[in-house]
Amino acid sequence: MLKLKSMRIFFTILFLIIPFLYSPAANIMKDDARAYREEGYRLQSMGDLQGALAYYQKTAYMDPLYPEVQNDLGVVYEALGDEDSALMAYKKVLELDPTYLAAYTNLAFLYEKKGDIKNATFYWKKRYEMGQEGDYWWEVSRQHLLKLGTYPEVRKALLEEKAARLSRDYVYKREQERLKLNEEAKLHFDIGEQAFKKGDQTAALKEFQTVLSLNPPDEKLISKTLKLFKESQRIYLREKAYSDVSQAAGSMEKSDYLSAEEKLKDAITTISRITQEQ
Repeated sequence: MLKLKSMRIFFTILFLIIPFLYSPAANIMKDDARAYREEGYRLQSMGDLQGALAYYQKTAYMDPLYPEVQNDLGVVYEALGDEDSALMAYKKVLELDPTYLAAYTNLAFLYEKKGDIKNATFYWKKRYEMGQEGDYWWEVSRQHLLKLGTYPEVRKALLEEKAARLSRDYVYKREQERLKLNEEAKLHFDIGEQAFKKGDQTAALKEFQTVLSLNPPDEKLISKTLKLFKESQRIYLREKAYSDVSQAAGSMEKSDYLSAEEKLKDAITTISRITQEQ
């Protein structure tokens, strides 16, 4: 009984100290694994694929839960022409980390190269849906899905984007045209206003009529134009009536009664217009 109790105490102590013994050793092994991976990457960048493969395999052995090195293995296997091993490595990445986006891209590319459209679509779709709009690889995945034509949602989204863009462009163009029209109308108004103040009602009326014919969207500008147009026209007609009467009097002094009669008729017609528009 005493022996059994002693064994229980021993195993309890052992279980308590094992994590402390294992943790430093595990960290050292992970550090070594990363050093092996760095050496593998160095060899890969120099074109030594076999050397890189050996170091990546050592890294994966030392740290089986290291998704990045599984992806490295897939890239090297694929470069060496071993597509089956590459597929296994890429899929291992996603088993370890389903959010590792590069593995979806690599699988999509590899399946597309093999002519497996179904699986290529599956992984391009995953990469597209897990990416962010505007991201480079998100756009690449979208373009591949459009090329394959196997994911109609992408084409629908693209058409909707195009329609929205055209709508924005149209609105922007209309707004620019509106602003340009307002600027042109305002310029004619300013010229007309200056002519009005100088007493040149003929020039003022011409400019105000141009503003009204442009029909700018600025309602305040139209209101100001109409007000000045009516005032300018009233002054113009009054001056014309005075001029006609003056010319009629001059014709009478010359005994040119026919001309005097015509000018008086013009004056009466002008005065009638003034009366009607008051």
